[in-house]
Amino acid sequence: MENNEGLRNAVAESISKNIFQAMALLKKRVVRFNSLQAEHGIPLSHVQVLALLNEVDSMTISEISQKFDIAKPNITPLVDRLIAAGLVDRVHSSTDRRVVNVVILPAGRQKLMEIQASLNANVADWARVLSPEEFTGLADALETVTSTLSKI
Repeated sequence: MENNEGLRNAVAESISKNIFQAMALLKKRVVRFNSLQAEHGIPLSHVQVLALLNEVDSMTISEISQKFDIAKPNITPLVDRLIAAGLVDRVHSSTDRRVVNVVILPAGRQKLMEIQASLNANVADWARVLSPEEFTGLADALETVTSTLSKI
């Protein structure tokens, strides 16, 4: 039993260490968020909300704040900026007028497609540096990470 706990702790420590390294590498070398933000004039936090709304069409401010584990008072100004940019809007629920949903607009979907195209171009460039096996391995590893993390 002690061996299992020791192994679990060692694996947990390794995962923790790799999370910090992966986050830094993703931000700096892989996705190049700063250049994407500059190119498209939109912060990563806004892109994340657009991507979420693109998947589900609409959510309340409370649901968005829960999804990102960010306090509602911090999500509201972000949504206000997306509204001012014409990318999302607030719409009253048809079943309960007290409920206000945030919905992605066609301009928001277009902006997200443009950002995705830039990201796709960045990723395609990696094929010049990585072998075909490494490139495919990276795709498989990211799929595994995404699938595993969605279960937590």
